[in-house]
Amino acid sequence: MYAWLEDALADDASAVVTANRRLARELHAAFAERQLASGTLAWPRPAVYSWSQWLAVLAESGQPGLSLPLRIDLHQSRFVWEECLLADIDDPLVDVASLARLCSDTWKRLHEWRVPLAECQSAASGQDQRIFARAAGRYDEHLRLHGWTDDARLPDELADRFHRGELVVRGHLTFAGFDRLTPQAEALIDAAVASGARKRFIAAAEPGRTAVAACETPDAELRMAGRWAREALDAAPGSRVAVIVTGLEQDALRSVRLLREGFAPGWQYMLERHQGTLNVSYGRRLAEYPVVHDALLMLRFLSSDLRGPAISQLLRSPFFGAEARHARMRLELRLRDVPDRRWSKTALLGYLRRWADCDESADAADWLDRVSNVASRLRQAAARQTASDWAENIDAWLAVLGWPGEARLESAEFQLINRWRDLLNEFTRLDLVTGGFGFREAVSRLHSMASETLFQPESTAAALDVLGKLEPAGMEFDQLWVTGMTASAWPPKSSPLALVSRELQQKYEMPDSSPAQTTAFAERVLRRLSSSARNVVFSYPRLIGDAEQMPSALLPGDAAEDVLPDRGWHAQTLVAEPLADIEDRVPSVQRGTVVAGGAATVGRQHTDPFSAFAYGRLGVRWMPPFDPGIPPRTRGSLVHDALQRLYEERPSQEDLVQWSEAELGRRVDDAVARPFLKHGRYADTMLQQLLDLERQRCATLLESVVAVDRDRGPFRVQSVESDVSVTLSGATFKLRCDRIDQGPDGGLVIIDYKTGRTRRFLKGGEPGDLQLVLYACALDTRISGLALYNVDSRETGLDGAGPAFDDGPDWEERLAAWKDLVRAAAAKIAEGDVRLNVRQSMRDARPLDVLSRIAELRRDA
Repeated sequence: MYAWLEDALADDASAVVTANRRLARELHAAFAERQLASGTLAWPRPAVYSWSQWLAVLAESGQPGLSLPLRIDLHQSRFVWEECLLADIDDPLVDVASLARLCSDTWKRLHEWRVPLAECQSAASGQDQRIFARAAGRYDEHLRLHGWTDDARLPDELADRFHRGELVVRGHLTFAGFDRLTPQAEALIDAAVASGARKRFIAAAEPGRTAVAACETPDAELRMAGRWAREALDAAPGSRVAVIVTGLEQDALRSVRLLREGFAPGWQYMLERHQGTLNVSYGRRLAEYPVVHDALLMLRFLSSDLRGPAISQLLRSPFFGAEARHARMRLELRLRDVPDRRWSKTALLGYLRRWADCDESADAADWLDRVSNVASRLRQAAARQTASDWAENIDAWLAVLGWPGEARLESAEFQLINRWRDLLNEFTRLDLVTGGFGFREAVSRLHSMASETLFQPESTAAALDVLGKLEPAGMEFDQLWVTGMTASAWPPKSSPLALVSRELQQKYEMPDSSPAQTTAFAERVLRRLSSSARNVVFSYPRLIGDAEQMPSALLPGDAAEDVLPDRGWHAQTLVAEPLADIEDRVPSVQRGTVVAGGAATVGRQHTDPFSAFAYGRLGVRWMPPFDPGIPPRTRGSLVHDALQRLYEERPSQEDLVQWSEAELGRRVDDAVARPFLKHGRYADTMLQQLLDLERQRCATLLESVVAVDRDRGPFRVQSVESDVSVTLSGATFKLRCDRIDQGPDGGLVIIDYKTGRTRRFLKGGEPGDLQLVLYACALDTRISGLALYNVDSRETGLDGAGPAFDDGPDWEERLAAWKDLVRAAAAKIAEGDVRLNVRQSMRDARPLDVLSRIAELRRDA
């Protein structure tokens, strides 16, 4: 491959210039392979540059004492564009940073096609184009005033140096991988030739053998491409195989997973070092890598308040503090127990500190100490600093936070951390264009830079190259597969400049200025892809969603079309097999073993034994989500706590009747105040208003409970929120009764508060929930009633059974039968019953379906 490379680098004065960095790296690797094959162990670095690298080399060369204007980089240029745009824009809803990126790209395109600024300004129509034209004039004047140049003007500056004799190039210049040369690039190359250089363009090879493949869906297409690549490598180990993915930049990770599914079925089970042999070649934005994402998130937290989910991510992150994170996980669960809000540093540290101090593990306190340390340093720092000062502080503060963690860095991770530090160095260069800014703006700009910076760690273990449509320009392969060749995707839709007159773009024949221009370029790219390998497969999906697709009209007309079936996911090969009947019994509980979940576990045993086993024996629990506002579970907890305080003196029904309205109001206010205090301590303004409304609602509910209790027959509250336990068949259940009343006959009425939808205790004459019956088993005394107390704005009242509710003469027999149900359920729990109720709905089974594999069972039933 690359047979022309040796001739292109025959002497020290010659150089190779490529259209992109990828091809330059490829040529460096090919040159090194040839040197090693010839027995050479050391050699000078070959003069192979990407276009941007070649411009930098030219800018640094030339006669002594002569230099170009000071060159500002992309980030510095964007800052200047923002300043120029703000002279015209005062609307706070306009995203000036995004508009500056668009202006910068437009400015570069205008220079590449050598469109005079004055002509652009005169042709501007519409508000957006006029704003750009005025900002471009200010930007141009700003550069001239300060003696600066940027990437867009650099080729013109270099061409001028060639014409004045200040810059000279000798030897051969070989250009490779250029699908399209801009007029600006042509002018620079001609100027270099005029100075004494000789140019040569590497022409595309003859087209290889092409075929067209139709697949069922885009997912099937990628899986089939991966399978094809594996078969090609098995047939010819060491050959160069690549897959071109249309729209790779839109969701590269998903595309990679689908390709791997076909390339190496079951790759998910492989060890990490084995998965490395399947690395594919694609770049991601720096801010998308977890270690950088978490660093930026922590900086955001230091600069502004964050909501619960973001704080949760920081607590769980392995990139800060000690590698052990057990106590931090427990802190994260504590955070889920309170209504979600925007947390400031002070509020979060204050709330979590008391829980961390009670935890035996030191990692939570360590994390909080590190955050507190950096927060203190930030308060002591100047409010406005230069970019270089902020970069120095950020690097030091991240070190205090323990970033990037204690785990040993692999090669790719080490490269990533170095790229982050390079980004900080690039950030310091903003000193040239700005006097300084606050920490929040510094974090925002650093995040923006990381979001625009593409990073791809160098890897030598890749077995398959996965590239975008334009990336393989000039590259050579043995086998090539090109996906997504539908009529709607290729040629791609034209995307002319939005900030420049369409007529002006057509006059200068700028890219995408007309459909014909776009089609011609698409044909050129397709010819180049056809010439990049000996065998080329173009594929397209027949269906995207519900829309039928046709192959691109630009595909070779003489290529035979094959219809390829979807080989499916590797997981389907597993579920197709019947479940093995493994003799692996769940051991019975030892006597006195506490079964978690209490009454809820017994209730689950009655409907789905596997669920009772998972929750009671395995301790499986739902992780509560971060809910905006006050979640239902918190509202219910507030009502429970307030009722406990209202009745903690265990009043009688007569006491309730004797309370005056003023005393009732005072008692209700006192009962409600404390439960809300812990939630309101760190609440923001919005949450505080919601808590005030909920406090009023809770007070109204308590008054309605007192009103219902006043109308009941005589009773006295015996206990509230009392802890009891019961051992059945060797399994111990720890319970907490909301309330127990005692009637005049000495019998007990067990009450459970329900603060959500209205619930009925009996359904068809039987308990809908065995919770209250289990409480009755735990209390060795006469039970006069079991009742649910619905406490809600829609209905407040008791719904129960037993003599206390005039519920028939056979109460003792019915209660005994219900207790037998509870004992039978407890016995099954104790012996290790894990039967699965396959008749339950998939919605009810979903929380445990990974453990139970209910979907496979139902499929085989």
